[in-house]
Formats: sequence, structure tokens, C-alpha cells
Amino acid sequence: MKIKEALLATSVLAIFCTPLFAGQDEVASQYDLSGTGYGQDINTFAHKYIQGASPYFENRVFDQQPEELYPARNYTSQTNDTQRLLAALRRASQEDSDGGVVILRAAKNGGNNRYRLDRVDMPSNVRLEVDPDVTIEMIGNLKTSGSNQFLFSIGRSPNVNNLIRERIRNVEITSTHPTRRFTIDAKTNMPISYGVHGDKTKDTAINYTRAIPIGIYYAENFAISGIRIIDNHTEHVGISLYPDCDYKDGALADRNGTNGNPQDDVWLGRDGQPLPMDSEGNYVDDKGRIIPDEEAIIRNLTYGRTPVKGTIENIVLQNSHTGYGAVQIFGGDWIYINNIKAVKGVGVRIEAGNGSATDNINRAGPYLSSINNVEVHNVTVTKGFTGVWLKAHGKINRNITVSNVTAIDSGTAVITDKSRMNPHSRDFINGRFENLTIKGNIKLIRTNKNAGKAVAEVGNMLTYFMSPAERDNLTDRNGDGRITQADLPHNRSGRRWYLMQPTSPMIIASQRNANEIGDTSSDIKAEEAGYYPVDFSSAVVTSENPLRPELILFNEDSRNLNGGNSNRL
Repeated sequence: MKIKEALLATSVLAIFCTPLFAGQDEVASQYDLSGTGYGQDINTFAHKYIQGASPYFENRVFDQQPEELYPARNYTSQTNDTQRLLAALRRASQEDSDGGVVILRAAKNGGNNRYRLDRVDMPSNVRLEVDPDVTIEMIGNLKTSGSNQFLFSIGRSPNVNNLIRERIRNVEITSTHPTRRFTIDAKTNMPISYGVHGDKTKDTAINYTRAIPIGIYYAENFAISGIRIIDNHTEHVGISLYPDCDYKDGALADRNGTNGNPQDDVWLGRDGQPLPMDSEGNYVDDKGRIIPDEEAIIRNLTYGRTPVKGTIENIVLQNSHTGYGAVQIFGGDWIYINNIKAVKGVGVRIEAGNGSATDNINRAGPYLSSINNVEVHNVTVTKGFTGVWLKAHGKINRNITVSNVTAIDSGTAVITDKSRMNPHSRDFINGRFENLTIKGNIKLIRTNKNAGKAVAEVGNMLTYFMSPAERDNLTDRNGDGRITQADLPHNRSGRRWYLMQPTSPMIIASQRNANEIGDTSSDIKAEEAGYYPVDFSSAVVTSENPLRPELILFNEDSRNLNGGNSNRL
């Protein structure tokens, strides 16, 4: 498919065919959601948007007498401020129709400005303000597999077998100062742990330590701003937008006797019985008519419980894990993201799940937990992977705008990745982004243009776009007689993450080249499927990388590290 044809098709689709609540609106029309507690407020929310309400966060909490808390005078490693903060938030939530405000103050006369907090589940109708001199230390919960820890949780059910019935609404976490950030310490109690017991190295294992400073789930009308997160290459993003699901199979199927192979799954109908098939293996209805796989397979509706109507601004995350970063949307609608800075890792990831055969988010189908109506502006990544990374996997995502992204001594500024669901299973499709626009200044800055040192912490995907000059200088470090990713130095995130030099400002791997998109079919059986167009006609792309003159690289520019053509992308 040619570029002009594809862009015209997607722009028309975005104008005339995009559901008001993309993904979940289509699910609501397919399934009877009444009485389930899942998605019953979708139409109400869409109606408000039609009537002129802001699609992003609106402050609905007003409090003339906020409750102020102060840090413990005798701060020790045993201090725990969680319960007194939770009690204050509950009081604020119950004040009146305008909700209430809680402020974490710095010490009045100097001294300790640290709070130690375990998981804090935010109630509806509250605003938590934190003085910029305050540091919140995550307590952590170190187990054999590392530390799995939340700090602030918005709309996450405490029990996956008893999900909350109502969204958590009207929640804000912010600094008391309009420009200065308060600090979340996700490092002190989050030591790097390679392997289960830390007895391995970054060359042979990954860092299993996990920290989730802020998780947003079944929530509506939320705002997060004015925060600096000090990370320790922990295996998660700083601010995560994820469905509040039951974590069971995203597609209703009987896996008994399949040995975990999704191609052998027996799909169940609404009555719990196997779906009927014809002699050629197609799903059919009770009259023998063929039903497309994506319509026949019943999905787990809990994956539609995603956050809506939110704003995330003025966030800095330091020492991020290479494969994660500052902000990631795993699923959500009408989200505004602005002024994000990541040191290492990724600035903003727009990606539902991981696309593996056992990925329950993607097994939930193309619409549940899709990502729609999102704006991302002013993102900077330093010595990291990329500023913004868009990966569709098996989802149909709509109406995404990205503008003004800067990569400093990093792999690249923007990546749009081709969809490649593998291994192929009939509950998956090759997903896509529809009406995806990249505009404004997209820059790659190299502070030391003559240095040959690899400083960008990247993942495997970017190694296929390494500059020829850097590739020619690689040596067989592991002595297996060939040049592969095993010969690259690893960074602190572990064995799947590498150090290399910057590439180009933009990598549009979702297009074959500048003039041809490729096969945009969603059919996972087509080996060349999974491409989609990107409108970057309004982007001003610049680079200060002398090793690579190209401003934009495409799928056909990918190469193996031995210089041969890559069949991976």
C-alpha cells in the first residue's frame, strides 16, 4: 500500500468510524454488560464528552481547610507513615460533594523531610499535595524474586476475585509548588537483584527488583504531576496505566491438555461449551454460517476496565530500567501526557502487553485494553532507549498524537514498531495504530560528537538499526565465531539490554520505507502483515549524530549485526 492512500484511508476512518469510547464502545454493543459492573458507565462518560466537557482531567476537588501532615521527627528504617496518610485521605474523601485535600508538609523547623510509605490506595474525590522539599521513601517488600511494590494505587482492586464495582474518580497527586517537584525514592529499599537470589550478573540475568510508584487502573478523571522518581533500574515503569482485571485468560478458552500451546486451545461459547466449527476449521453459528475468529472468541471483559480522562505532566524519572521508563499506557482512553523526562529507559511507552503467546492483555482481543485518544507532548530521554515508543501488538488503537521529542545521547527519539504477533494463534490479530500523527521538533542530540563510547542503554530492537560504522567495529567477544547481540556490552538492567551509540531521531519500523507502507492486513497468517502508516508530514526532524546521516530509518533499513538483511522486523 502506498503512503498517500493509507493516510487518506486512516484519516477518513478516524473522522467517520472511530467510536466515542474506542474499543469499549464496540464491546458494549457486542455484549450485554448490564449488571456486570464492567463498563456500564461507558455511555454516560461519552455523553458528557459530547456535551462539551473536557476529555482530560478537570479539577473537581475544592477544600478551604486541607488537612496537613508532617514527617516523623525521629525517622528510622522502621518508620511507617502509611496508616496515618490513609486515614487522612479517607476523611478528605468523605468531607462533602467537593471532596478534600491532604498535604504532606516538610518539617516546620528543618530536620527530617522524609516519609516512609507502603501501598496507598487512593479513594475518590481527593487531592494529595506534597511539598517539593519532601521525599517519599517506598518501603519495599523484598522477596526471593525481588521487590514487588506499589506506592500510590488508583482504582486497583485489592482482590482479583472480587473486583471493585465503581471507578475511582476525581483523584490528583501533585506538588504544592507549580514548577518544583517532590521526590519519590524507589531506590533505597529496591536493590538490584540479578536472578532469583541475586547470585547472577547482568550478563546472565535481569534485574528482578520491581517498583511501581504510581499505578492507575479502573479510574476516571485523574491527574499526576510535579514528581521526580529516583529509580534503580527496577523492572517496571514509574507511572503505569493498566486494566483492573482478574488476570485470568483474556480469551475464554479451555487449555486442558494443550500443554500451554495457544494454537491447540478449545474456545468456549457464552454457554461454556466449545464453539462449533465446520469441516475446514472455521467457527460457525447455529445455522452453520462462518463467524470471524475475532468475533467468535469470547473475551474476558475485565480487561476493559481501563483508566479514562487523565493528565500526566511534569514528571522526571532517573535511572530507569531500559525496557520500561517513566510512563506507560497498557490501556486507556483520553489521556494527556506532557513534559516527561527520563534518564535511561523510555520516556513514554504506548503499548498494551508484550505480544507473547501467553499475553492475556492481547488475548483479550483487539479492543479491550486498547489505547485511544492520547496526546503526548514534550518528552526528553537522556542516555536511554527512546523518548516515545509505540507498539500495537494485537490491539487496534486510534487517534494518537506525539509532538516535540528529544533524545540526548540516546538510541532514538521516536519508534513506531511493526505488529508481529508470534507464535500465531487464532485469537490474535496483527494490531495497528489508526490516525497516528508525529509532529513538532523531533531531535537527536549527541553531546560528544567525536566519542566512540557506547552510552545509550537500549533493547534488542534498536541493535538492528546500529550505524554501519559502529557495526563494523564490533568484535567476537564471546568467541562463538560470529557477531551477534551476545557480543554487545550489557547495561545495568541485565542480559536483554545493551549499550550502543545513538542511531537516528526517528525509526518508523511500521512502514517498509518512505514511499511504501507494506501489508496493512490484520491477518496474522500473512508473514508480511502488521504494517500501518504514520503521518509525520508536520515533523521537523534534526540530528547531531555524525555516525548516521539519515534522519528517519524504516523497516527495510534494519540489519543483523553481521550486516545481513534482517528478517526480524
